[in-house]
Amino acid sequence: MKQDLTIPHGALDGIEAFLRVAERRSFSAAAADLGVSPSAISQTIKALEARVGAPLFMRTTRSVGLTQAGEMFFERAAPAYSGLADAYEAARNLGNRPAGRLRINLMRGAVQPLFEPIIAGFCETYPEIELEIYADDALSDLSAGGFDAGVRMGESLDADVVAVRLTGPFRFVVAGAPSYFARHGRPATPEALREHRCVRFRLATGALMPWTFEKGNREFDVAVTGPVIVNDWSASLVAMRTGVALGMMAEPMATAMVDAGEIELVLTDYAASTSGLFLYYPGRKQVMPKLRAFIDYVRDNLPDDITR
Repeated sequence: MKQDLTIPHGALDGIEAFLRVAERRSFSAAAADLGVSPSAISQTIKALEARVGAPLFMRTTRSVGLTQAGEMFFERAAPAYSGLADAYEAARNLGNRPAGRLRINLMRGAVQPLFEPIIAGFCETYPEIELEIYADDALSDLSAGGFDAGVRMGESLDADVVAVRLTGPFRFVVAGAPSYFARHGRPATPEALREHRCVRFRLATGALMPWTFEKGNREFDVAVTGPVIVNDWSASLVAMRTGVALGMMAEPMATAMVDAGEIELVLTDYAASTSGLFLYYPGRKQVMPKLRAFIDYVRDNLPDDITR
């Protein structure tokens, strides 16, 4: 029996609005993204819920969440809508100039070192690309989130993605302000950190990031404590540079601050290595001109102290 692939008239109306509200957890933020009024978004969602036959959102004065039906709808609609958008854009842009919105999911710690050196030049070189940077430490499903590509450390990526190297391998080092060391001394071993004040980082999963070290072929974690817990790398730098506590950071980010005398490194003989940062996108995804332009521009224009 031949499958009926006909989509009822109007069935796709409101899908983009639904997905944007689900991602942003806010009607007003979704309206701003789409360039319409919050009331227009609300009416669109109401009409969609009427067609679906079930409420998709739980609304309070403080928050917006998905109902069970909304979660089920999002799981299926997000990748389908992304595929449909890709189909439109592939047909429109194949062999054409780089243009359109380019959504990049960037881990928070990479925003400043990767984004700052290229943003002005990229936007000037490609004025028809609307670049959207979404800072997020979770390893996001790019298709479900409507992203064209992401940037993460190589060891966290799945085997079925296409990964483009952006930086060389680098280490994570422990650093502190001279004022901290003047008051509290310098740890001689990673285990000595248990007697020091350390900035701890809350991951997107809710867990605290372990402080990992290497010695020879052995890798080990040290459970540190301290007066500050953050979920943003810039906040971690503030606590470290002001002498509140020791911090762990990517060594390329520390270089300029070390040269300026703002911080000093300790325990470098125990610093753990990572494979480096990679830009990745789904292996089945056609590389559109806008994404190819971004990949080439970033690789050609990142500073040498980041890429090496």
